[in-house]
Amino acid sequence: MLANGNPDKADHVGVYVPGTFSSLESIGDGDDHGDLGRGDRLWAETSRLTPGQKVSMITWFDYDAPDSIVPQATRGQYAEEGGPRLYDFLQGSREAQESADGTRAHTTVIGHSYGSTVAGVSAQSGSWKDPEAVDDFVFAGSPGVQADHAADLGVGADHVWAMGGPWDDQVVRQGGRLMGLGDNWTIPTDESFGGHVMKSDSSGHTGFWDDNSLSIRNQAAVISGQYDKAELD
Repeated sequence: MLANGNPDKADHVGVYVPGTFSSLESIGDGDDHGDLGRGDRLWAETSRLTPGQKVSMITWFDYDAPDSIVPQATRGQYAEEGGPRLYDFLQGSREAQESADGTRAHTTVIGHSYGSTVAGVSAQSGSWKDPEAVDDFVFAGSPGVQADHAADLGVGADHVWAMGGPWDDQVVRQGGRLMGLGDNWTIPTDESFGGHVMKSDSSGHTGFWDDNSLSIRNQAAVISGQYDKAELD
């Protein structure tokens, strides 16, 4: 786990979960600094929307991500192992926040690609008796979240958000549908899923965090709880 800002004392916390090919060795690689760079840009954009408030963005990578599209990313086992670990982390984060000042931050989990599958399993882990630790889920380029309705994720359908892109993103999302990563061949960008589908200007599967993009602005709107600023399809 790596964080911008202090998640224990923040007003808004985002937890970004990367997908296939992610590794600790390469998490900051590339011209855009990889997954760490995405977390940095989400933190900066959300902070811009919330002057006077504290924002923390966590890049969470405590699971064994698939190393290949085929066959590994077509299987649910990586999410089945990683989802409960993410759930436990989120519960621990809630406890730390409440211990620090008695309140819980507005918390959003952002799952990219197979990371969204992990996030979906986490939402269905634990017990109904456990305190709530998440307010919103955002899924970008999701191949499926092991659920066929947004309402199954425990935060209410109005607090489940998705976005997609063309070209290679379509391949990932439709491939996940065919492989059954979403129950009943349903993925979060389907109208029948029942969540919000946000507009995206990503050119493909990895452009959701480009600087000054509509995609990153929409995610920051959810993370900051300013839902009226999220542009929907």
